[in-house]
Amino acid sequence: MLNQPKDFWNMRARTYDRTSGQTYAETYDRTAELSLRCLKPSDRVLEFACGTGLLTLRIAPHVAHLRGIDISPQMADIAREKARDLAHVEITNTDLFDPCLEPGSFDAVCAYNVLLYLPDLPAALARIRALLKPRGTFLSATDCLGSRPSVMGLKKLVNSHTGKMPYVAFFTQRGLERKISRSGFDILERENLYPNPPNLFVAARVKP
Repeated sequence: MLNQPKDFWNMRARTYDRTSGQTYAETYDRTAELSLRCLKPSDRVLEFACGTGLLTLRIAPHVAHLRGIDISPQMADIAREKARDLAHVEITNTDLFDPCLEPGSFDAVCAYNVLLYLPDLPAALARIRALLKPRGTFLSATDCLGSRPSVMGLKKLVNSHTGKMPYVAFFTQRGLERKISRSGFDILERENLYPNPPNLFVAARVKP
């Protein structure tokens, strides 16, 4: 069984770039484009669930410091190797709730393609809010499997219930926006990046 997140993503690490990375290449490009509109050259950025660094390397050249974290050691190893020549990039095998991440220490937190895999999304969003500086920026892109039926959604539903993959959430686009807003953020921008299942990009700011 691969229902433990670390084991599942370790298993996916070696093939992730040539499967998800290639299939959703345009979506990754658009995610980076929208994100960079919200980031400044002086920003200290945390990328939660950086995976193999598909977006890390697109964002890093445009910010002062980028800390990428992932619970999968193998994903983190791949991302670290890609970023080995970037002195201002740090990639670690670290959980979002690790105390080494200090509250109020980041100008922006990015969470790409991870929110639907979090059994306690409110707790994760509260932690992200705590890690941000006042009026800090939260950027995410998330599959919203509850918006409309899809082959991918059905497959993930079956795999999650049979223990072949970890927990998967089935929220709608509007439902996800409400969860983010109720966690202390103002929604600044939203865009659906993929036809089905929808992949919702959200840019938000910590409420005053």
